Amino acid sequence: MTRVDTLVRGTLVNVNTATLEDRAIAIDDGEVVALEERPADRELEAEYVAPGLIDAHKHVESSMVTVPQYGDAMVPRGVTSVVHDPHEIANVLGAAGVRAVFEDATKTPLKVRFSVPSSVPASSLQDGGATLDADDVVALLDHEHVVALGEVMDLPALVSGETDLHAKIRAARERGLTVDGHLPRVTGSDLQEAARYLDTDHESITEAEAREKVDLGFRVYLREGSSSKNLADLVGLVDEVPTRRLSLCSDDRDVVDLVENGGVDFAVRKAIDLGVDPVEAVQMATLNTAEAYDLPFGRIEPGAPADLVLLDDLETWAVEHVLVDGNLDPTRTDRDPPSTALSTGTVDFDPITGRDLALEAPDSSTERADVRVIDLTGGIQTGRAEASLPIVDGAIEPRPDDDVLSIAVVERHGRDGGIGRGFVRGLGLERGAIGSTVAHDAHNCVVAGTSVDAMAQVANHLRDVDGGIAVSDPDRDGEGIAAVPLPVAGLMSDRPLTVVCDQFETVIDRTEDLGLDRHGLMTLSFLALEVIPEYRLTNRGLVDVERWEHVDVVIE
Repeated sequence: MTRVDTLVRGTLVNVNTATLEDRAIAIDDGEVVALEERPADRELEAEYVAPGLIDAHKHVESSMVTVPQYGDAMVPRGVTSVVHDPHEIANVLGAAGVRAVFEDATKTPLKVRFSVPSSVPASSLQDGGATLDADDVVALLDHEHVVALGEVMDLPALVSGETDLHAKIRAARERGLTVDGHLPRVTGSDLQEAARYLDTDHESITEAEAREKVDLGFRVYLREGSSSKNLADLVGLVDEVPTRRLSLCSDDRDVVDLVENGGVDFAVRKAIDLGVDPVEAVQMATLNTAEAYDLPFGRIEPGAPADLVLLDDLETWAVEHVLVDGNLDPTRTDRDPPSTALSTGTVDFDPITGRDLALEAPDSSTERADVRVIDLTGGIQTGRAEASLPIVDGAIEPRPDDDVLSIAVVERHGRDGGIGRGFVRGLGLERGAIGSTVAHDAHNCVVAGTSVDAMAQVANHLRDVDGGIAVSDPDRDGEGIAAVPLPVAGLMSDRPLTVVCDQFETVIDRTEDLGLDRHGLMTLSFLALEVIPEYRLTNRGLVDVERWEHVDVVIE
C-alpha cells in the first residue's frame, strides 16, 4: 500500500453524507488521497476531524486589518477560506486597489477567493473615491481566484435593465461565475425579477423574507456580523427548507469581535447553540458554500485539498490543530507591509468648523423647525422619524436629551463633494462626538454628536491621521481624542493585529462611557449606506432609500 506523508484518525464530520464516522484520512502532497488506513510518515489523532470552514460572504476591510492580518486571526480558528468582496477598497481606490488586495492575499495561508465588486459606486446618490465600470469588472473577473460577481446593490438598475450593470452580470455568466445579491426587504415582483439574475443573498432579517428567497431559488446566507446579527431570527429556516440551500457568513465584523470571538466559526458555534444539528451547521459553513462557488475544498474526500480542522469537541468547535493543503498549523512568513497600491493619503478635505456642519434653518425668524430624522430600528436597519428641534443663531440644534443627534457626512476623496447634514435618533450618545472614515459604501467621513463643534473636532482629527475611527469626550480633560488610525485607504491599519485590537478596545470603552452600545461605531459606519432602507445620509444630503431620491431634512 502506498505510503503517505500524513494520516489523521478521528470521528470524521462527513459533510457529503451529513454523518459522523470513525475514519482514517490519508493525505499526501497536500491532498486527501483516501479515507482509509495507509502507512504514513506522520500520524495525528483527534476527537473529530472536520473540513476547514469557509466564510460565504465577507468584507475583510470591516475588520480594520489587511487580508494577511485577517488570516492570522482566522486560520487558527479553523477558518481556512473566505469569499472576500473587496467592495470597500474598490470604493476608495478602484480597480488598482482590488488588484493590490489580490496581491496581498498571496501572503497568508488563508484561501482567499474573491467576488469582484459590481456596484462601485453603490448608487449615484453620493460621491465616492472611485468607479468600477463594466470594462474594469470584466478585466478583474479573469483573475484566477475570482469566483463571483460581488453583491449587486442597485436594485432599480437591475430591474430597469441598466446597460452597464447587466454587462457585468453577462460577463460573470459567460465565465461560469456566481452572481451575488443584496436584497434587503425586497419582495414580490421586484424579487421575482431579481431572481432571474442573482444567485445568493445575505440581507434577510426575517424568516419570511429568507423563505421567499429560497422558494425562488436563491442560496440564502444566514449572517452573524458585529452589528447585523441575523442568525437567531433566521435559524428557524433550518427546519423549513433543505439546509443545503443555506450558508453561514459574517459579512462585517470588527477587529475586537474578530480576536475575541472569531468569524464564521462563531456563527457555527451559535447555530449549534440555537439547536442546529452540529453536522448541518458545519455543512452550512463548508460544502454548501463550496458548491455555491464551485470550490474544490469544503469537504474531506479523495482528491480534495487537505484543509482539515482537528477538534477536541465538535459542538463548541474547540480547535486543536489546523491543516491547510496538508500543512500543520500554518502561519504566514511574509511580513512585508501592504502593497504600495493600497495607498495612504486618501482623506482629503479642508479643515472644517462646527458651523460648516450645522444645518441652517430656512427661516431663522422662527424658534423651532420640524425635521426628518434617521431612526435606528436595530442592526443596520433604519426607519423614518420626525422631530421638532430648536433654532439657535440661525442653525437647527440637536436634542441630545431626546437622543436626537446631529450627523454629517463630509466628502473625503478630494472631489469637493460637499457636506450632507441631518439628524439621527437611537445612537444613545449622551455627550461628545464620534466619527469614522469607514462609512459604507462610499467611505466618506461620517460624524455624529451632541454638538457640531465636537463633531468638527473629530472630523479634523481624522483628516490629520489620514483616516480612522475616533471619539471625543468633553468630560475627559486633557485626554483629547481616542482613535484607531486607519491609514490604508482610510479603512485599514498596517499595524499588528493585537495593536489594532487594543486601540479599538480603547475607543469602544470611550464610546460606551458616552452612552453608545458595544456596536455603536459599526452602526455609525452604515448610516451613509444609501441602499438599505429607509433613511440614510450621504455627502449630498438625506436619502429616502425606498423612493431612491434625496429629500429635504427640513419639513416645510
